[in-house]
Amino acid sequence: MGALAPGPGPWTRRRTIALAVLGLGLGQGFGPGLELGRAAAGEAAIVIVSRQRLLNDTDHARTLLKAENELNAELQLQIDAIKAELAAEEQELARLRPTLEREAFAARVAAFDRTVRRQRRAAQKHATTLQNAFRAERRKLIEALGPLLEEVREAYGASVVLNSDEVLASDPALDVTDAVIARFNATVPPPAIPDLELGSLLAPAPSPAPSPGQPPAPEGEPALQ
Repeated sequence: MGALAPGPGPWTRRRTIALAVLGLGLGQGFGPGLELGRAAAGEAAIVIVSRQRLLNDTDHARTLLKAENELNAELQLQIDAIKAELAAEEQELARLRPTLEREAFAARVAAFDRTVRRQRRAAQKHATTLQNAFRAERRKLIEALGPLLEEVREAYGASVVLNSDEVLASDPALDVTDAVIARFNATVPPPAIPDLELGSLLAPAPSPAPSPGQPPAPEGEPALQ
């Protein structure tokens, strides 16, 4: 059986390079000196990092997520308060219906529907503004990854950096995600937390009374969802 084992030569080098391309590179561990063991062929050294962890586990990403969750919670409180006010107003309309003339009741309903639509638009606009603001800050972090990964590749003497989230199998010693996250935290400027005034955009304001003879708004439009 030993005669069947391939010896050193072109076959071994081709196999090693192929394994590196597939994310199955052969390498030894690395130490604090950033010396990564070369693959058997000596020309296909690789390192792998988890892109998902780089996007989620850096101090910057966690700071953004915490701030976004807090602002979303504040926004939801504002929306819930407005929904409660609208629900109370809707109940009041139902109570007054038997006591109002048809045109007067239709006018009240039309004004209420305008308020609902205005508040819904305000809530949707603010939610979009919040989402876009944090998306822009995350985009800056993603843009900072490119130069950092190139710096890591050169420091480790690697020929290629692969995304470990898409590698089928590899030597754990090739994964330098923790080192990259530490470097990211130390060198990339912290993100700017969007400064958004939630209350001002969602503060309820009474709708103007409709002029006499103005048709009521279409029925069946729900309150804020």
